[in-house]
Amino acid sequence: MKNKLSVGLDYWCVQMDPYEVFIRCKQKNLQIYDVQIHKEMVLFYAPIYERFSILHTFESCTLKKTTGVLGYILRSLKIPYRVVAVVLSIGLWYVASHTVFTVEFQGEDASLKQTIHQQMKKLSYQLPMFQLDQQQLKLDLKQQLSSKISWLEVEKIGSKLKVYYTPKKFADEKEIGNDVLIARQDGVIQRFDISHGNKVVKVDQVVHKGDVLVSNEMQDSNGVTRALQVEGRVFAYTWKDITLTVKDEGLPMFFVYFDLLMQARAEVSATFHEDDYIENENILHFLKEGGKIKMVIHYTLVQDITTP
Repeated sequence: MKNKLSVGLDYWCVQMDPYEVFIRCKQKNLQIYDVQIHKEMVLFYAPIYERFSILHTFESCTLKKTTGVLGYILRSLKIPYRVVAVVLSIGLWYVASHTVFTVEFQGEDASLKQTIHQQMKKLSYQLPMFQLDQQQLKLDLKQQLSSKISWLEVEKIGSKLKVYYTPKKFADEKEIGNDVLIARQDGVIQRFDISHGNKVVKVDQVVHKGDVLVSNEMQDSNGVTRALQVEGRVFAYTWKDITLTVKDEGLPMFFVYFDLLMQARAEVSATFHEDDYIENENILHFLKEGGKIKMVIHYTLVQDITTP
């Protein structure tokens, strides 16, 4: 009862025979609390959502007060300046949450910050920006600065817009294709190294062989699908177990251990592409039995899963 009072209940006074009050409450399935009877008058608390039913059930009833937080809110709404303050607060919150007031640039080449900033002004992206279309901004900047930037991403955090970019590493660009980037094995996305295309998966997302990772299409703010060129690589965490067995020839175990470890590393890296590497190496078994020595190693790898 105390909890209900603190949240909000209506306090009613009904001028009627108590027995008749109880009969009507039962018929209408009304919830009432803390009932007090004074001759031909009944006092009780009831939930606020029962107010309409009570008014139509009892002809001579009076709402004395409304308790708790809901009562305070309802009383406040009867005061004009408080209503205006609430409306203005909601409006201010909405505008502030949909407006960009500051822009932060993060990239390797500091000289490109000014270039990107000036290009945003030319494209009419000037502060403050209300209801910014992030995808459209990203597409516009990539089209205008394609000769200077190899990768660009925009992210709105509160009222701040963050622009991440990577400058071109080489002046001469190789020919760019239109084929989507597809996962060639299972893994968990670790990072993207793409200069063109539309990412359709996220970092730390589980992907399977055959999944499309970077698409050659993107919808603009008007819902029109645009064709994109695709270039780059997608790296993912992958896992592999290597098992090696050799004949026990009586050599010291640390020599055998080191030799098998080098063999395992050579085997697991035999299919590596550029920038692939071993993230973690766990020795699961290294034991001697039946005249043989066996080693089992579990590898966590970071691999380019899109390059053939």
